[in-house]
Amino acid sequence: MFLTKIIPDYLPITNCILIVFSIIFFIFIGELFCRYFLGLGTPPLLISHPRIEYIYKPNQDLYRFGNHFSTNQYGMRSEPFTNKKNSNELRIMVFGDSVVNGSSLIDQSELATTILKNKFTKMIDRNVVVGNISAGSWGPGNWLAYAQEYGFFDADIIILIVSSHDYIDNPTFEPLNKNTHPTEKPILALIEYIERYVPRYFSQKFGKASLTNTTDQFLTLETSQFILKEAEKGLNDLRAFLKLAKDHSKTVMVFQHYEKKEIKTGHILPGNKLIKEVCNQLQIIPISLEPYFSRSIEEGVNPYIDNIHPNSSGQRLIAEAILAKINLKDDILLDHSIKKPLDEVF
Repeated sequence: MFLTKIIPDYLPITNCILIVFSIIFFIFIGELFCRYFLGLGTPPLLISHPRIEYIYKPNQDLYRFGNHFSTNQYGMRSEPFTNKKNSNELRIMVFGDSVVNGSSLIDQSELATTILKNKFTKMIDRNVVVGNISAGSWGPGNWLAYAQEYGFFDADIIILIVSSHDYIDNPTFEPLNKNTHPTEKPILALIEYIERYVPRYFSQKFGKASLTNTTDQFLTLETSQFILKEAEKGLNDLRAFLKLAKDHSKTVMVFQHYEKKEIKTGHILPGNKLIKEVCNQLQIIPISLEPYFSRSIEEGVNPYIDNIHPNSSGQRLIAEAILAKINLKDDILLDHSIKKPLDEVF
């Protein structure tokens, strides 16, 4: 009699407690899965900048998708170094976008700039500093603004790695999108997964059909003037950046990166030629990365993550190309005692 009176009154509370504990349990399991299996919860953070548009937040040291990602005091994906070089030092500054930066999909040790530093350290009897000055979706305006803001750090060699589409990738100074350019660490890895990746999955799975078949016609009819204006701005910024670089270093090198589709189809995007023309106007002979990536594909080793971005093999190819071209310029290494030739360090 006593139990029949008590149980009905407490049954709803018991159910509520079970539901709450079940939710907490599933959140806990989901958090562990997202953080330690998927590698979420620690995105590299960016900060807005009034002139550069955005840079990576300085002094980060984290792991994302199992890859090490760190930035120095200048927001570079490089080890810390002083603003002024000492006499016993070789300095190389490499500018670029996500191709150079690698994002959190490439471990710090597998970046072309890290490989370059390690190889040069084995080659010459000097301290070597290689700066990775880059961020996703950077273009000529970003490189120029960064150089105007921070300078070139007494670089002996300034390198630009540029893709065909970069000539029109101008800063917009729009608010940073937390899904592509996060500025704050998520409270939970599970929340990041739900907010950032679930919508992307459903968009790809159930999104509307692509309009790629009409893109060229649409661009020609509706936005040609806009594109011409953006192209002019991008190419002018590129020209200004390279001029500034030449004013600060006797050695400025431009490497042209090719998209996977450009290599496979042989159809080179218009920006490739326009970038070459700017370089030639400034007596800079651009160096193609296409032979290195084509050779790798022919040998059965895919150097790409997607259509644009190099994987760890592609990063190694970039480092190999840079080292090969720098090695041919004896004047650059004239003041540095060579310990080992190039073929012994690769």
